[in-house]
Amino acid sequence: MAAVSALPFAPARLGGPAPPSRALPARRGPSAAQFVVGLFITATAALLAGAGGRLAVYAYVALAAFCGVVLLAKSPVAYVTFSLWLWWVTPFVRRVLDHHHGWHPTNPVLLAPPLVALYAVVVIARHPRELRGLLFAPFLLVLAALAYGYVVGLISTGFIPATYALVTWLAPALFGIHLAVSWRHYPELGASLRRTFAVAVPLLAAYGIYQFVRLPSWDAEWMRHADLRSIGNPVPFLVRIFGTLNTPGPYAAFLAAGVLILLQARGKWRYVSTALALVALLLTRTRAAWVAFLIGLLVQFISQPIVRIPKRAITLVVVALLALPLVATPRFRSIIAPRLSTLTDIRGDRSFIRRVAFSTETASSIVETAEGAGLGATGGAIKLRGNRGVRSLDNGFLEVFYIFGWPGGALFFLGIAGLLFQSLRYVEARRDTFANSLRATALALASILPIGDIFTGPTGTLLWSMIGLGIAAHAYHMTTGLALRSRFITPVPLAGAVTTPVRA
Repeated sequence: MAAVSALPFAPARLGGPAPPSRALPARRGPSAAQFVVGLFITATAALLAGAGGRLAVYAYVALAAFCGVVLLAKSPVAYVTFSLWLWWVTPFVRRVLDHHHGWHPTNPVLLAPPLVALYAVVVIARHPRELRGLLFAPFLLVLAALAYGYVVGLISTGFIPATYALVTWLAPALFGIHLAVSWRHYPELGASLRRTFAVAVPLLAAYGIYQFVRLPSWDAEWMRHADLRSIGNPVPFLVRIFGTLNTPGPYAAFLAAGVLILLQARGKWRYVSTALALVALLLTRTRAAWVAFLIGLLVQFISQPIVRIPKRAITLVVVALLALPLVATPRFRSIIAPRLSTLTDIRGDRSFIRRVAFSTETASSIVETAEGAGLGATGGAIKLRGNRGVRSLDNGFLEVFYIFGWPGGALFFLGIAGLLFQSLRYVEARRDTFANSLRATALALASILPIGDIFTGPTGTLLWSMIGLGIAAHAYHMTTGLALRSRFITPVPLAGAVTTPVRA
């Protein structure tokens, strides 16, 4: 059986024979990274306490942009962690600053996460040859669709709305591509992402549960100003929790992804973290995320060796037993149980009926405008057009075709389908539990598509990150032989790495 060394680096699949020894150097600067992150945390805490006055919103964006540049140069792995944290906490920062300095419907604070995520283009520019391989080809279809939507948006919505919308769509996608082309650092990136979720999941879940019991004043004020009736009433025990994010949907997607990743982690603390996340996930009352979590769980179970299934089942039982006492309390049960019951009779649910009627009407208009409305016609960009446009279609599938039309929509979904179906062929996921979690989480998030936007904002960043890092795992394992189906494999040594033969 041919050894991996006989294939210089599977150039037909991964974009060229560039050897691992010529990889992007892992530029380490732990002291500099720690200093920058510490500075950002300290300054943000001061801004949250009321420092800076009305300039605080601009100070936060400038500080985030500066820290992102330094981390990308000194510690690329820390940059990934920092960028993810920005997506998860910036909406909370925005609400507290609004609480101190007054409500602003287009708060500049929200520019920080996509701005820092766009720095990923620097890493992509260092590896242009990688994008020629079959693994990365679907990304090019997605980028072509975004270019088409931007051109149409320039004509139909104007330069500023179209450009703002392009950033919101492009930043998460580029962030995922940057993770994919950084495949040589997959072990470091994977370890960093696991540590990030190990800290973020219990913290954000605990805040969401606190939000349900003792709704903070800044969250209540934001709910009243935003006038989002779908997230409940701005009083304790009647709110659909949204944690540190803007709405229950992205928060629930984060929790579902976090649980899927932590379930295959190690350590006793993960049981408590996962139990808190499950309780918070139920309190979001987001049925799509509940179903997505179950889909991801199923993919995890069927994608792993049979010998691991009992251990995973025991983990689930322990987590459920830890979550049960809190879920069973009257205040929690009275909110969760009625929502769960609607899953057995979804056709009788008024929300579902309204959603179907609206989707049917939207589908008719899409048929009549084959070229699409262009970027800037939906989402937050409509605020830059005097609220002319559609705030949300509540259907990610229809929204893509509404924006990009039939030509761009077809390109976009061909790219997404290529990436997801490609991931199902990664045989190394049976051995690499983290790669298995990445694939399961990506498929779970993709299943939310029929009832929500999954390509922008925090949810989009999660989806593209799971896809990108999954590709990085496959590319990395191609060099070690774990991704090949041969029975006996001689792996290619990675730069400085010690490898041993792998039995596939």
